Amino acid sequence: MSSPPDRRFAADAEAHRRDAPRFCPNCAEPVDLASEFWEGDDRRFYCWCAACGWTGEIAPTGDTAIGHEPPH
Repeated sequence: MSSPPDRRFAADAEAHRRDAPRFCPNCAEPVDLASEFWEGDDRRFYCWCAACGWTGEIAPTGDTAIGHEPPH
């Protein structure tokens, strides 16, 4: 018999489900693996796509993306 999930991690699990990358940036197929880790204050996902073999890290940018162009 397995024990119930620890409720202290419910918010972390929900954030992972919400924020994990869903599509490969190389071929746009669904990502097969998105493993979350932290590097200092930076949250990252190590991802793998079985469709094209791409592996890499994706870092969430927050609610908005910051581009390279100056404001207009």
